[in-house]
Amino acid sequence: MKTKESIKDNIINFFLETNTLFKSFFSNSKKNNSKITSKMELIFEDNFESFNKEIWRIGQPWGKFHPDYAYQYYGDKSVFIQNDCLILNQEYSPKQFRLEGGKVYDIPQSVGLVTSYKSYGYGFFEFEIELPYGSGLWPAVWLSCVDSWPPEIDILEAYSNDNSNYKNNLQTNFHFNLGNTKESSGARNHPVNNTYEKLNLGCWWTKDFIKIYYNGILVRQITSDNILKWFRDEQMLVILNNAIRPEYINKVQTQISEFKIHSVKIWK
Repeated sequence: MKTKESIKDNIINFFLETNTLFKSFFSNSKKNNSKITSKMELIFEDNFESFNKEIWRIGQPWGKFHPDYAYQYYGDKSVFIQNDCLILNQEYSPKQFRLEGGKVYDIPQSVGLVTSYKSYGYGFFEFEIELPYGSGLWPAVWLSCVDSWPPEIDILEAYSNDNSNYKNNLQTNFHFNLGNTKESSGARNHPVNNTYEKLNLGCWWTKDFIKIYYNGILVRQITSDNILKWFRDEQMLVILNNAIRPEYINKVQTQISEFKIHSVKIWK
């Protein structure tokens, strides 16, 4: 696997992958992140008893769909609260968009995506989620720089197959560099016992490292300065979304999926 990680990080992450795979087969235990957060201050918490429109924006700051993925748009009706849980759904709901200049997009799929209005710096970001059931899905939990792209921290990008199975396709990644030389650290897969159970995600971001945790287990770290220098002293938005894999767009017209977000907490 090609990676922009340092040799040290590459070796450590290889062993972390092996350790996670072993635990996914032989252990059902789940840890929590209390040892990390016990000496931190909780600066944000949303348990989604209601949808706060002053905290969360439906869609990206720059619009309701991405021109490179114009088969899905960020629909208002695809974001709602149910049983104290934020639901980000995916469903066939065609809608037409007309941009300045007159270009028209007929987009078939509505997906749920929310972005925090407030941006955050170093700290520990914690999410309790349930992945959506369905084929060809691409849910994600990520942090994106407030005033440029990249940098971006992909805490989770998950990819389901024809059988509505994520298998080991739960990935982390880091995007960095600017201009025409945008780079990626390289995606890594992280297996868990049951991808349809509640999953706790953690991202510990400091000036010296970025560490990702699944169910309290360290699954990946970045200490490589050639990557970290792009994240130092930045401010990041929190983004949560359901999505469809491009190759499945013509296969999911009758499918409705629900990505469930139980809580978001940020510690500093």
